[in-house]
Amino acid sequence: MSRSTAHPFIWARGKPFSAVALRRREDLSIFSGCALDEANLLPLVCATTYSTAMDLRQEDVHRRFTSLEQGAWTTVYEGWHNDDGNGGIYCAFAPVSKRERVLSGPSWDIHKDDFRPGFSQHWENGKCVTTYFPSSVQDDFEPLILCRDYHGIIPSSLELTEHFRLYHNLYWDELTSQFMQPHDDGTSSVAAKITENKVEVRTKLLRQFQAARQLDFVLYIDSVRFGAKDESVPEEVEWVTDALRAERYSGDRISGRPFTRYLGARVVPSPPIEKSGIWPFEEEDTYFPDFIIGVDSDGDEVRYTCNPDALANYFGANPEAPHYLTPVFFRREVLQKYYEKSELYTVSDGYLSCASLWSVRIDNSAGEHVVVFLGDLGRDLPRQERDYWRSFNVAADGRPSETLIRRAFLGQPANPTAEDLLVRSNYIMFGRAWNERYGWDLFRKPEEADAGLLQRLRLPLNDSQAEFESSIRTMTQLFVDAINEKMMQAQLPNKIENEKGISKLERWLKLRGYQHAQRDIQFLRNLQEVRSRVTAHRKGKDYEKTLTKVFGDLRGPAAARTLFTSALAMLTGLSEWLAAEGADQEP
Repeated sequence: MSRSTAHPFIWARGKPFSAVALRRREDLSIFSGCALDEANLLPLVCATTYSTAMDLRQEDVHRRFTSLEQGAWTTVYEGWHNDDGNGGIYCAFAPVSKRERVLSGPSWDIHKDDFRPGFSQHWENGKCVTTYFPSSVQDDFEPLILCRDYHGIIPSSLELTEHFRLYHNLYWDELTSQFMQPHDDGTSSVAAKITENKVEVRTKLLRQFQAARQLDFVLYIDSVRFGAKDESVPEEVEWVTDALRAERYSGDRISGRPFTRYLGARVVPSPPIEKSGIWPFEEEDTYFPDFIIGVDSDGDEVRYTCNPDALANYFGANPEAPHYLTPVFFRREVLQKYYEKSELYTVSDGYLSCASLWSVRIDNSAGEHVVVFLGDLGRDLPRQERDYWRSFNVAADGRPSETLIRRAFLGQPANPTAEDLLVRSNYIMFGRAWNERYGWDLFRKPEEADAGLLQRLRLPLNDSQAEFESSIRTMTQLFVDAINEKMMQAQLPNKIENEKGISKLERWLKLRGYQHAQRDIQFLRNLQEVRSRVTAHRKGKDYEKTLTKVFGDLRGPAAARTLFTSALAMLTGLSEWLAAEGADQEP
């Protein structure tokens, strides 16, 4: 492919700004697709995404072009078109061997419509030979942005090349209409922003891809500006460095308006391959903040790094340092963000996990705190999570739970002691036992939208009203709203008009002779009554009366704990009854 002197977006082939060069007036709108004024060949006013100042010197364009990749985001494609000016930015990757050619002049080596596959033909020994090429550019230039044109059938579109997307494992987020990059901590960040006339890519991702390929990143710009009729044009200027070749041309007047053209090409050399960002060149994890591990004789907090390689262990490493298994205490609120996003995180008995990305052992049976071993904070938590946990870190107050001590130090199996964990595990076991016995579920399984409901069931993490209400709502959905009324009614001898689920369950249990029916039904009625008051828009005297009736003087986490105790008693009682009763008993 020979180097073209054509304006890549706007002007026809030939000498810039010559009237003879404007051979095809449609070339004026190649980039923007806007209509043209047939009388004077000037583009009509169109919407623009680029602010075109009236300065014909285009010094602002030059400053912007020479610093495009020097921020968090790099503009890799842009087009602007209005009555004061028009132009565009484009880019490509090229081997270092092409650098001299790229910088031999300001003209572009490629066109925005290049890189489409197709055929070529030539004559050889009197025969026509047809050859297929995956790209119309056959001299090692590679695109980052593909411009898809459907000739007015559907709107044109801009695409990131597949190679770049696969390299960074990007996915398209329909909600935000942006390419996102997932991270090891389970979060995602915006990787590329694409609009109708502009594409921005996160600079770090661009440079990592460039480092892996060891290719130059080539940027091109072409900007035309029209001045006022009486405005004088500036002198022509040329900028030449080891990485830049740009020129500002001053053109003849069209319809009495002067104009200038800024045309340029830049080369951004590749970083070293060690900056590739993926295996085996991932960024080394060197961030191991200090955590509070206790207090000294003066009551001052003692802190130490969570770097597992700097801690003592049972094999003689770092004997003067705290042990890897030093317990570190955190306020229970540290788990709140994980409970609230149950589709991604799982808080279970002794474990916190993020999908299949990471997991860490935790002691969530330790009363008012969550406990994690110091070494696990550095080994198992992603570095992005460590500062979050550190913000909930407190000095040791109490001791780890008996569950943790038996599991971690004595090697013994142990059940959790926290009421919410016990309710969750017993809820699952009871559900299985009931279904095996009767062939249907007493508590219907949640719909897809509530799939994480049981995962979110927890004792309030603090004294706030929001946490208390969340616990009540979740428990009511699992124990009251989920009662399988349809199957229950089918087992009852008659139908009572407007009978609710709790009453149906009460009749069914009494017919079956369940000895704790009154106790468990009262728990469900209390739960339902508190929930109805909790969800009220205004909480007045009736709300406080209900709380006093159900909880006495208890409030907040202590009040909620009584409901968990009752729920556990119900699940335990029903499970024992199932085991004692015959599988074929009928009401």
